Amino acid sequence: MTADLRLVLIGTGNPTPRAHRAGQSIAVLTDNAGAIFDLGPGSAMNLFASSVDPLAIDQLFFTHHHFDHMADFGHFVMARWDQGAGAGDALTVYGPPPLRRIADLLFGPEGVYGPDLHARTRHPLSQRIHRLRGGPMPRTLPVLDIHELEEGDTVATQSWKVTTGPARHVQPYLTSLSYRLETPSASVVISGDTRPLPALVDFARDADVLVHMAMDLQNEIDRWPEIATSCTGAAGAARIAAQANAKHLVLVHLDTTADHPDRQDAMLAEAHAEFSGNITLGEDFLEIPVTA
Repeated sequence: MTADLRLVLIGTGNPTPRAHRAGQSIAVLTDNAGAIFDLGPGSAMNLFASSVDPLAIDQLFFTHHHFDHMADFGHFVMARWDQGAGAGDALTVYGPPPLRRIADLLFGPEGVYGPDLHARTRHPLSQRIHRLRGGPMPRTLPVLDIHELEEGDTVATQSWKVTTGPARHVQPYLTSLSYRLETPSASVVISGDTRPLPALVDFARDADVLVHMAMDLQNEIDRWPEIATSCTGAAGAARIAAQANAKHLVLVHLDTTADHPDRQDAMLAEAHAEFSGNITLGEDFLEIPVTA
């Protein structure tokens, strides 16, 4: 197993559309494997414009099924397959239920992309373009290997181990998961969307990088009980990082308020008051060092 990890922030925003922040999406790569966690709106285009090769992504994980974390599921799968000349046909996808139904409603014969897939595999124009790209014939459909996960499940590959952990966001309406990806010498924890959760402390214990939701200043989050029971601010994320003894905290899922320099400074200040390690306010396309 290789231990060298790349962590690339593909999207760091929230549901509000912004040109400079896609919906949440985080890529983790080694020399021989790649995973992406969530595909919020705009993240597929960011990925294609980034230093990450889409064909290097062979695993896709969803933290939950809010649109700002999965709106680009269809775009990513279709573009990767269409442009990949056969190399982008297969993808393994993980996430909470009802992931299997979502995938079928998108890519099944009667799904949203069913007519497009039928045309692109049958029409002479599409077949010709596929051959010009170096693709084999007959052209095959995307093959999605879907796995629905629950908290405590583990996915092990030759490159890493991924474990699902706790997250509390909008249950019982949607199931939310956090993820911990580990190699023998490095670890990354991705909180997904969650309120400040003590159970995440043990899950993120000694992580090299903790990527945590932080919409705004914590006192702004705490003003609204409906938000405070579902989301985390900068100080709340920093307390989790400090108690977990994480080395580096990366704040993502940023609200529009965090686009203002003064607010960014205030968020970093309140986070630094709780956590003495490295803190990064996320930006799209930013690469985060992962060192044990």
